[in-house]
Amino acid sequence: MKNALSGVERALFLTLMFAAFAAAAAGLAARAVDRLAVEYENQRNAYAIVRVLAPEGSAGLMAAESALAQAPHVVSAARMTAVRAAELLTEWGGAEVSPADIPALRLIEIEMTPVPAAVDAAGDITAALAQSGVTAEVIAAPAETAGGGVAAHVRTAALWGAVAFGLIMGVIVSLSARGLAARRRELVTVMCDLGATRSQAAGRIADEAAVMGLYAGLIGGVLAGLSALAVMLLVIPGASAETLPAMILPIDLAPIVAAPLGAAVAAGAGARSAAAYFHAKAARLG
Repeated sequence: MKNALSGVERALFLTLMFAAFAAAAAGLAARAVDRLAVEYENQRNAYAIVRVLAPEGSAGLMAAESALAQAPHVVSAARMTAVRAAELLTEWGGAEVSPADIPALRLIEIEMTPVPAAVDAAGDITAALAQSGVTAEVIAAPAETAGGGVAAHVRTAALWGAVAFGLIMGVIVSLSARGLAARRRELVTVMCDLGATRSQAAGRIADEAAVMGLYAGLIGGVLAGLSALAVMLLVIPGASAETLPAMILPIDLAPIVAAPLGAAVAAGAGARSAAAYFHAKAARLG
C-alpha cells in the first residue's frame, strides 16, 4: 500500500500536527482544572464546625471530642483555638480580627469523609453526639464566602474555553487543508475533464486531506499526552511511573482521542470545500 504521506509538504503536515497538539493540550489543561475544582469543592464540603451547646464548660467539649472520635463520617476532630478562629473570621469576613478579641470558644473543627448528596452527614453526627449526652449543631462552610460556588464556575469556564480553543484550531486545520486542495487543482481539473462529478473529485481530495489530518492529529495528541505526563511527574508530589496509571481517569484521555478525529474531520471538510470550488470553476471553463 502506498504511503499516505508520500508527496505531502512537510510544512503543511507540521501545521496540522501543531494545531492538533495545541487543541489536545488545551483539553488536557481543562481536565486538570476541572479535577482541581472538584477536589477543592470536596474539601470545602468535607469541612464543618461543631458548636457544643450542652453540657457547658470544658466537660462538654471533652465529651463532644470523645463522641466525635466514634461518630460516623468524621475523619478528624480538633478543638478550635482563638488564633484559628481569628484566621477563619478574617478569611470569611474580609476584615482583620485579633485573637485577643475572640471570646471563649465552644467549637470543634471536623473533617468528614465524602458522602453522597442524599446522605445527611450533619444529622448523623448530631445524632451521634446526642447519644453521648452532648447537644450540638454542625455548621458547614458558608456557601457565600471562602470560595463557595467558585468551583462550578471554574469548571464551566475551563470546559467552554477548551471547546472554543479547539474550534479555533479546527478552523486553522480546515484552512490549511484548503492549501492541499489548491496544490491538487490540476488533478481536480483532469478529473472534471474525464467526467468525474463534483462529489467524486472533492471526495478524492478530501480523503487525502483526512488521512493527513488523522496522522498529524495522532502525533499531536500523543505529544500532548506525553507533555502532560511530564508535567504531572514534575508538579505532583510523589507522582511516579507506578502511581500515574491510578491517577488518570478514562475521561482524561478524551482530548488525546479527539485530536486525530477532529483533525481528520476538519482537514477533510476544508479540502472538500476547496476541491468542490475548483471543480465547479473547471466545469464552467470547460
